[in-house]
Amino acid sequence: MRVIGGIHRSRRLEGVPGASTRETKDRVKEAIFNSIAAHLAEATVLDLFAGSGSLGIEALSRGAKEATFIDIDVTAVGVIDRNIKALDLSERAKILDLDWDTYLAIAIEPFDVILLDPPYAMGVLDDVVAVIARHELLAKGGVIVCLHDRTSEPHQTNHGIIKYKTKAYGNTAVSYMKWGE
Repeated sequence: MRVIGGIHRSRRLEGVPGASTRETKDRVKEAIFNSIAAHLAEATVLDLFAGSGSLGIEALSRGAKEATFIDIDVTAVGVIDRNIKALDLSERAKILDLDWDTYLAIAIEPFDVILLDPPYAMGVLDDVVAVIARHELLAKGGVIVCLHDRTSEPHQTNHGIIKYKTKAYGNTAVSYMKWGE
């Protein structure tokens, strides 16, 4: 696994050992970040269900101002910490060992980019987006990127947040969401 673009392009990242996480394939990651490139300059990013932190790190490499990494798995949190330190990104990263709902209940500031890559079997994307909408944690003009199994897409509309695009890559699909107009 590696960083695809930006100032840390081609740098290797440590993965989370075992089957508890699923790493995003390079071609999927490249497609995601090409799609949201206009949102990244000086952005605040939330990498929820962060795993190794590869999505949030990619955002930092491509110009995001800061990223918050959330994962409940203590092993994953350790991997994120090592990846962040290896790339000298500690001043721009916050890493928390919390469950998604606990974090969203205490989060205050909205994010410009929210990256959601939960284990597909959890089936929580709609619940997560609903909480983000209710707590107004997506900044105006911001984007949510949801990775999911291609057979289970998030709802088209969820508490004012709408899905505006979905692309499939093998068994993985990526849905993009924003505030409705």
